[in-house]
Amino acid sequence: MEKRLIGLDICDTYTQVCCAGLGEVQDYPTVICKKKDEDVWLVGQDAYASALEGDGVIVDKLLKLLRKEGTATIGGVRYEGLDLMQKFLECVLAAAVREADRAEEAENAGADAENAAGANVVAGNAGTGAGSAAGANAGSDAENTAGARAESAADANAGSDAGDAAGAQVRSAAGSNAGAAEQVSEQAAEAGGTGEPRRNAMQAEADGKQAAEQQAGGTAGQQNGTETGQQNDAAAEQQASEGTGYDPARVGRLVITVPKISAKLMDMLVYCADRLQIPRNRIRIISHTESFLYYVLSQKREVWNNQVGMFDLSEDFLCYYEMKVQRGMRRVTVVADREKLDEGFNLDILKTPSGVKLADRILCSCGERYLQKKLFSSVFLTGKGFESQDWAADFMKLVCARRKVYVDQALFVQGAAYKAADMDREKTLYPYVLICDGRLDTTVAMKVMRRDREEQMILAAAGDSWYEARTTQEFILDNQQYLEFVISPDDPRHRKGVKLTLEGFPERDDKTLRIQLQVSFLDENTMAVVVKDMGFGEFYPSSGAVIRQEVML
Repeated sequence: MEKRLIGLDICDTYTQVCCAGLGEVQDYPTVICKKKDEDVWLVGQDAYASALEGDGVIVDKLLKLLRKEGTATIGGVRYEGLDLMQKFLECVLAAAVREADRAEEAENAGADAENAAGANVVAGNAGTGAGSAAGANAGSDAENTAGARAESAADANAGSDAGDAAGAQVRSAAGSNAGAAEQVSEQAAEAGGTGEPRRNAMQAEADGKQAAEQQAGGTAGQQNGTETGQQNDAAAEQQASEGTGYDPARVGRLVITVPKISAKLMDMLVYCADRLQIPRNRIRIISHTESFLYYVLSQKREVWNNQVGMFDLSEDFLCYYEMKVQRGMRRVTVVADREKLDEGFNLDILKTPSGVKLADRILCSCGERYLQKKLFSSVFLTGKGFESQDWAADFMKLVCARRKVYVDQALFVQGAAYKAADMDREKTLYPYVLICDGRLDTTVAMKVMRRDREEQMILAAAGDSWYEARTTQEFILDNQQYLEFVISPDDPRHRKGVKLTLEGFPERDDKTLRIQLQVSFLDENTMAVVVKDMGFGEFYPSSGAVIRQEVML
């Protein structure tokens, strides 16, 4: 079975999932329910329905529960947030794979139907062509026969000794037979040929009809097969709802996007992937800001030639995103920021006319603050609050002035799916330095001597995922008791050096102090450094000295 490239957007209130290039986006409330006295787990609306009927116990806000390492008790059994998230993801991923399979089957059935229709046309043309060819051949045979009769009559008459009278008889007989020949040729052509050619033409037409019937039968068989496949899918769906539909072998790549990432949350989601038997090289966890980047960069260049803005109006908060492309550097850099706005409001206020007017004024105020005096190629709107824009008439008039405006309720999950598809390619479609939440905005290097030449060793580069940026290096110090890091942001004016003194390390002869340096990151602004004394062979055993320090970037 083909592996699927899956994008997954998880929030406290909703979850969306889709496979790259196949099927529709599926929406679920981020809740899970366990049926009473049964080991059956339900997600989304099925979970709500079971809880309302009194058949199960429901747990919501699974992402928050996971982030806080909380627990929930169901039927007297205590479940950790990690356990519940694992079961939730099993159901959701299984449903995503089934949806992709269903979409692929539908596409294949449509392609087969088109091919069958094309074959019917070809078969009909073949029958018509065969009839025309048979008629043409029969007409040619009739003409040849008539010509032979005329020549025979002319020879016989020419052999007489009648003189000029005989010559006149020859001309008359030849003309008469030629007329007969033309008549026979016309009759043969009208009849479509005589004898064997006519039978061949009829046989060709019969063969064409038979082929068409076979194709039609095949199409009917495919339709029946599709119906059977849909029944099987329904059975598989029922099976999956009971926790038996997940197959880790079907997950080719998985990209999970969350509103804002942290080291703890990423660790927990990676542990979930481990439990789901998804290899770590097949999974990535990115922020909504990075999903926004991948989504926009996957559109036509005219959409993101200049700055791009986006408002995300969810149930309880309002966020503004902005993306800009910085050209003129060695590599094109794309920078995106996210700001959670204090003006956020609960969507319940839209239930009253006064609340609608207030919400529209709030959005207009935000739009004027962020969109004025800037050149935007486009503005995107997403989130539950923008499912309908009728209530925000003044705001829509503001954002649509001299700008292209797009509304997409599945923007983040599609961005994650684009990222998943790119992971599966040998060469990326996004050859840019991406700077956003979850990625470093500075380059960290060290001055080192290599073959008697001073150079900078890059430890982590701007645009790298800070969660994945880890390195371990060994150095031999040359008459110095410190390490010097060079911190280089995009703006060279803010470049700085940071010295780390090796306090407590032994002082040895030149080039006999060997150390190990481990570099990792706690977030995009904090680097964690560990330095260990490794000793120098049998001459200088390790002293055991270790330094751990955080460096602010």
